[in-house]
Order: sequence, then structure tokens, then C-alpha cells
Amino acid sequence: MRKHHPKSLTLPFLLCYLFLLACSPKESEKSTHTQQANRLNNHQDWGIYRGHSSGIQYSDLDQIHTGNVQDLEKVWEYQHGNPVGPGMYANPIIIDGLLYFTTPEVNAVALDATTGEEVWVFRPNQYREDERPFRGRNRGLTYWEDEKGENKRILNFVKDRVYAIDPLTGTLITTFGENGWIDLRKNLPQDPEEVDFEATTQGMVYKDMLIIGGRTPEGAPSTPGDVRGYDALTGEFRWIFHTIPQPGEFGYDTWKFEDGVSYGGTNPWGGLTVDEERGWVFLATGSPAPDFIYGGMRKGENLFANCVIALDASTGKRIWHYQTLRHDIWDYDLPPAPILATVTAEGTARDIVVQLTKQGFTFVLDRETGEPVFPVVDLPVPPSKVPGEEAWPTQPFPLKPPPLNRTSLREADLSNITPETREYVLNIFRQHETGSLYTPASRAGVITMPGHQGGAEWGGAAFDPATNVLYVNINEAPTIHSLVPVTDNLDTATASPLQRGKMIYNTSCTACHGLNKVGNPPLFPPLQNLELSRDSIKSVLRYGRGMMPAFGQFSDRQLDDLIAYLQHSAEDPKETPAGTGTSNTSRAPRYANVAPFFVDQNGYPAIAPPWGTLNAVDLDKGEILWKVPLGEYPELVAKGIRNTGAKSFGGPVATAGNLVFIAGTPDEKIRAFDTFSGQVLWEYQLPAGGYATPSVYQVEGKQYLVITAGGGGKNGTPHGDSVIAFALPD
Repeated sequence: MRKHHPKSLTLPFLLCYLFLLACSPKESEKSTHTQQANRLNNHQDWGIYRGHSSGIQYSDLDQIHTGNVQDLEKVWEYQHGNPVGPGMYANPIIIDGLLYFTTPEVNAVALDATTGEEVWVFRPNQYREDERPFRGRNRGLTYWEDEKGENKRILNFVKDRVYAIDPLTGTLITTFGENGWIDLRKNLPQDPEEVDFEATTQGMVYKDMLIIGGRTPEGAPSTPGDVRGYDALTGEFRWIFHTIPQPGEFGYDTWKFEDGVSYGGTNPWGGLTVDEERGWVFLATGSPAPDFIYGGMRKGENLFANCVIALDASTGKRIWHYQTLRHDIWDYDLPPAPILATVTAEGTARDIVVQLTKQGFTFVLDRETGEPVFPVVDLPVPPSKVPGEEAWPTQPFPLKPPPLNRTSLREADLSNITPETREYVLNIFRQHETGSLYTPASRAGVITMPGHQGGAEWGGAAFDPATNVLYVNINEAPTIHSLVPVTDNLDTATASPLQRGKMIYNTSCTACHGLNKVGNPPLFPPLQNLELSRDSIKSVLRYGRGMMPAFGQFSDRQLDDLIAYLQHSAEDPKETPAGTGTSNTSRAPRYANVAPFFVDQNGYPAIAPPWGTLNAVDLDKGEILWKVPLGEYPELVAKGIRNTGAKSFGGPVATAGNLVFIAGTPDEKIRAFDTFSGQVLWEYQLPAGGYATPSVYQVEGKQYLVITAGGGGKNGTPHGDSVIAFALPD
């Protein structure tokens, strides 16, 4: 059981206090600096994304606990007034009684944290040339103040810009960056006009350093996912770490680069964590680009893709790295930032880094060295059958903790929620290949488990330092991965707009919308016979909508060509010959990726439940303590099909009250679980899906729980616009 320590002064505390009083002036000044610089880096205020720079998503507050959580009630609700896609992913931060979050248009909003009353709204579109609001996935804001508690600012990350805002008034700080913002298209090894970068997850600060990662395209062309450091006061560029090594840099020889190919990705899109004592920043990178799951254009291990990396936060210098997957051809990027935990057992504390993966693996690494804490074995994996692809022959498998989801698929694993469902999914299963984890995609199609929306997602996990237990939500969503060959002989100078448009579609759109625009329901609709106007299509491509990101890397001519293909109602062999491909100079075979989810006739996962779980993992022993279904589908509940679990997007929060709070499910509920048993103790029906991580904070002695409920997201539920706070009755 958790031990609650008395708050009275003990003899060891008094001795420590007297020692601090006797410190030299230099040591006292150093201690004061640390206290002032880190005043919000604690486990009570929730002044930092995920609650703390370590990313452990934990609160020391225990006013709300297992004995009274059933009395939790809504105390205020704020509606921003524009319930549109893609929804709200923001994890609110709370500073000095104000709560800050972002809307789907990435407006920054400040509320009174006790009443929900609006204080100000900052609309960044007024500073863009076309004044059109940008809509995108955004996980919130960053706060910074200097070591004297001055120059306070809220940092708002909007597509490829960072704005600094006065936290009390919401006005732009014009002395920051150039014209009041940082232009994130600059300071990359690519022409700024060709850069497509989106800061989906806010940056982290270490002292006066603002460190930023973000999203880049997965197809071709792409943008390097490099990590950059900026001066938090002035916005001045300070350093860069190349996640795709440049000539002469460590890791360059792990790639086989080809002329004429635009390399990108390997980006920490899930955010960053900071070890303030060491002065290190930690990141987890995604898959390399181009071509999503085909790697024939980028043979080799591909450092620093799919890596956990520790950098010096002041300089960007690499301290160590650990690669969890070599030559990724499954889209098994690392979604959440590394978790910086401290495990205490038998009086000994050990600092570790916990990296969750889409494969359901939990890599536990020593924080000082990057070496695995539990054994990891290198095992042979299947080779690729696709000409031009060279799958890496071995991959690392951690022996502890065990996988948090199924990693292979047999007939016995298929869904049997109804006889009709069983027959439907069995027919599809027998038409495709399947195999063990890391079976490469094929021309015929391979069913992969747990799929590229499986395992852990960007919401990360919650770690309770008092019990050494990690709480994490896990998805199981098998995917059918196919590679369809496209030739490489198109002369773009003489080709028609339809031919060039199909070339762009094949390399950038097929993974979601399928070959020949057939779609990938329910999330990705067919694009045949579009009724949208040309201007409307161009607007969606340029600015994004719902789950679809903006395609800022396309030139006006490329957009015109793609629109020509999208508006073409039928395939004409003379205009768009089968096999239209890419225009780069490589002669290697090229493939379009088609990646529909393996689902039943109603869109539910084609495997037997559970489809989503909440898991408790002992990080000292490397054991799973319990696993329970998380979420349901209302349509199935109406038919009496219960406790299936569901895909969830958003993270959990653990508290000293022995509770885990989590939303993120398609039944649009937020729940409280008992940390020791996994029992649901409280649930609340939200007005829209809460695809975000909750925040837990205290103001004037009262503990609050808050969640943004914006719907939409990858579960595709109706949109909402609510921010809701809960507390115990007075």
C-alpha cells in the first residue's frame, strides 16, 4: 500500500535544513536559482505538458481518492464556440490560477481555473498573410519565465510558427523572434519554401532554452525531422540536432542515400521530456521518409529513426541513443516522448527511461547510459518478398516487461462477436498473408499485428513513483499492408496534369485513401466523384480538415495537378496509364502503399476483443500486474455486446489518491480506475470524445480534474468544443 508521510518536521529534515543554511553563498545562490527556475516543475501545479518535465503524468494530490471519487461532479464547463475538426488534443496547463489550452484552430485560450470564465483568446490567424485560421492537431501550450520570475510568456505553436504571448493579457510579445514569432521553416537543411513542418506537440524548456520537434510528411517529398533549440527570451536560433545524419556526422553510414530523393521524417512528433538535474533533453523519433512503409529508397539501419535519444539541452550534442527498430517498413514510429521515471526498490533508487511502442513493447533503459535494464535479444525476422526492398535481418525484442498486446494473428484470434462477423473476417483473413511480428508488406497484402494504430499512442503513460507502477492504454488494431508497384518513367515535362496528379496521389495519398481513390472507411472516405468545388478541394489540401493534415509541401502547380486528378471522375487509360510513378532520378522500384485497417463489416477490429486495454506494469520486476478492457462502442452495447475495449487516443493520469483518470474512448466517457485492482470507480458521459490527457491541479486548497472534449480524432466521433472541470462538492 502507499505510505503517506507526515508533514511535520523530522530530525533528518532539520539536519538537512541546517546544512543548507551553512552552505557557501555560491551554493545558496545555486539552490535559489534552481528553485526559481523550476517552480512549476512539481507534481501539484500541472504547469507543464504532461504535468512535469519528466512526462510521468502523475499528481501528488490526494484530496480526491478511492473513497470519495464517486462523488466527483462537474463544477464548470467552457465552450469555445467552434466545434470543428480535428478536435482538441490539448492537455491544459495551469499557472497562477489561470488555465491555458488550445482549440482546433490553435487559438490559445486563458480561463480562470476555478470558474472556467474566459480571460482572453489569442487568434494567431490575424498574423498570417491570408488571415485564414489554420486547423491542426495540437497538444497545448508552453509557459516560460526567466530565473527572476520575469519576462513571463505563453508559447503558442501554430503549424510552422511559434508565438510568444503575454500570459495575463493574451497580447503578442513583438520582441520575440522575427515580427513576433519564430519561423520554423528556417534553420533546416532544406529550402524554407520546400519545408513542410507542423509543431503538433508543444516544445519543452530547459532554463532559457526552448527545444522543438514536430510533424513532417511521411511520403515524398518530406522534410527532415531535426530537433532545434531557440532562446526562450529572444526567439533566436541556438542549435540543431540532425535526426537524419549529414555527411561526416555519426550515423551517416547507416543510410544508403540516393540522388534525387528528398529524405525526411525521423521526427519526434510526440514531444520531448527534460531531465533538469542532468541538463538533458530526451526524444523518441518516428519512421523515416519517403514512402511510409516501403524503404527501398533508404536502405540500411536508418539512424536516428525509431530511436530514443538523449541530448545535451544546452547544445544539442548527442549523449546516447538506443534504436528500437531498424529500417522501419511498418510505420512503427515511437508515438510518446520518453518517460523519465525513478524506480526505488529495497532502498535503492535508479533513474530510468521508459519508451512505449506501437508494437506493444516497453523498453526500459538506464537513464545515464541508455543500456537496457531488462534483457533485450536480437532475433531474426522474415525477409521482404518485394523487389528492391531489403528488410533488416534482425530486430530487438525486450524480454521484460512482456508485450502489452498480441503480436501475431491466427484464425483462432479472429472476431466472433456474431456468427456473421466471424464469417466475414475469416473470408478476408484467408485472402491475405499473415505472420509473426515484423513480417514485411507484400504485393498480395500482409495482415500486421498490432497494426500502425496499435500498441501505445501519443498519450504516453502515467507512472506512480510510490509504487513503481506504470499505467498505459493499449490499442489492438490490425492493418492490411500492401505494396502496389508504380513505374518510374514519367516525364513530368511532357505529362498531362492528370498524369502528374496521379503520380502525386500514388506517392502521398494511397496509404489513407487507397489506390484509384477507393477510400479506406470509416475514417478515410472515397475520393471518387467528388462534389466539392475546385477551390474547396484546394483549401482542404492547403489547410487540412479533420484527420487530414495540411499539405504545405506542394507547389501551386502540384496542387493544380492533384486537383485535376481528384476531379477526374473515371480512370482513362490514355490520360492516367496504370503504373504512373514518380519523377525522381532513382531507378529503384517504387511502390504505392495501401494500408486499410483489418475490420469487420461494421468497421470494428476484425480480431476478438479486447480491442483496447488499460494496463498496470511493475517497472521494478518487469511484470504486468493487471489488464482490463478500456472503453466500449455504444452501438455494440445496445446489442448486448459489452466490455470489448476500444481504440483510445489520449493518455492516463495517476494520482496519490490511488486513482488513474483516463478518457480517449469512442463511448465519450472519462473514467477513474483503482490503481491496485483496475476496477472502474467513477465514470462521466462527456458531451464529446475526450481525445486528450486530463490535467490535475489544485487552487486555493481545492483539487480539480479537467479534460478537453473536442470529439473527432481517429475515433471519428462527433465534434465538440467543451473544456470540463470536475471537483468534489464543497
